[in-house]
Parts: sequence; C-alpha cells; structure tokens
Amino acid sequence: MSYYDIDDIIGDSQRLPCKFNTDAKGLGWLEGNPGKDMKSGTKLELPFWISEILAISTISSDSDITFIELLQPDALNKKVLNAIKTSSISLDLHSISTNYYSLVEKWAGLYNDEELVQVIGDMLKERSDEINNYAQNFKGNQQESGFLYSLDEFEKKLYKITHESYKNLKKWLNNQ
Repeated sequence: MSYYDIDDIIGDSQRLPCKFNTDAKGLGWLEGNPGKDMKSGTKLELPFWISEILAISTISSDSDITFIELLQPDALNKKVLNAIKTSSISLDLHSISTNYYSLVEKWAGLYNDEELVQVIGDMLKERSDEINNYAQNFKGNQQESGFLYSLDEFEKKLYKITHESYKNLKKWLNNQ
C-alpha cells in the first residue's frame, strides 16, 4: 500500500478495543476527561495506528510490560469466525465492518494469526466466486441482490473491476 492509499488510511483509522496496562499522565482526554490521568485497567477504543504502536512499545527498556493490551475486536471473535466457516456467502460483511479485510490484514500481521488468515482466505475464495457470478451476469436493468449490499469495500472494488472486465471482454468479442 502507498502512503496516499485512502483504503490504507481508513484501515489504520479503524478503532480497536484496548486496555491500559499502566497509568498514563494527562491522557484522560482519550476517554473524555481532559486534564485527568488514564488509570491502569481502563478500557477504551483507539484507532489502529496508535493502538499498534502502544501495544508493542514497552514502558521501560528493562520491562516487558506494554502500554496497552489489544483486545480482540468483535469483528474477529469466535462467533463471527464460526459464521464465516458455516456460510460466508450469507454473511453481511459490510455490517460487521466496512473494511473487514483491511482489519484482518492488520490484525493478522500484528499477531501472526495463521488460523485467522486461513479462515479469511477461504472466505475470500468463496465470496469471490459469488462476486464473479454477479459481475458476469449483471444486466443494467436487473435489480441488485442482497449479496451485493453485504460486500465490504475491498469486495466492492473487486466486483467493479470484475464487472468492467466482463463488459470490456464482451465489447471486444462483439467487435471481432
């Protein structure tokens, strides 16, 4: 991803649940208490870009304690993963997270979660087949399916590119 990639910027701004492992002076404004200190054990949501840094930064050079502990987001909990394993096509991914694949990519990269990568990779393959079917068979006056409304932003781009490719191929074949 490039520095100016809007999807990467949006992915980094997704909020993750965190728990502070130590008191932090003057950071009360993060929970709506300006001028106050953040107490150890406080739970709140922070954008991914700052939570990632705080989750890997230790309090001191001789300590293994990080500033915060990242808590698993609801979008990646066992219930959602079981729903994905059961029937990923019927899942409304957009309502879970509009940038679901971006969240998974960043989370799996941070935690090296191979099982998550496998489950989401399988889901992407299944949903890509369905996206391909809709893109190939789309007629201008056809009413869109509920499935198309369940796509996250990455899948919407995939649909658009696939649909344009089929349209261009059809146009090319008609000119032959």
